[in-house]
Amino acid sequence: MIERCRDSFPVTMMCRLLKVSSSGYYDWRTREPSQQQLDNTRLLRQIKNLHTENDGVFGSPRIWEELRYLGETCSLNRVARLIQQASIADIPSRKQWRKRKSSQRPGHVINHLERNFTASEPDTK
Repeated sequence: MIERCRDSFPVTMMCRLLKVSSSGYYDWRTREPSQQQLDNTRLLRQIKNLHTENDGVFGSPRIWEELRYLGETCSLNRVARLIQQASIADIPSRKQWRKRKSSQRPGHVINHLERNFTASEPDTK
């Protein structure tokens, strides 16, 4: 926020209102990215490549498996977090609805026992 509003307001006033030291703000501006940030950008590049190679079908579990196969050491939660932060969406699979009613017997199944479960009166079977 301080970075966005530097031209409109003095940095020292914004730091005082946000309860941040101005020296900490200037240190943050000149600081090199951490190793985790560098790893995240490298992983995100690989995730985007895998996502486009597979036509956007793979979600985080499959991408994580592919990364593990390629020799990356990362967790499923980390991959899911990076995918969510980058707004990468997979294509969900369609649900397989039943093609027949549950009361209908399939044509290829033979009733070998030919048992009769229908009752003409209560408590007779």
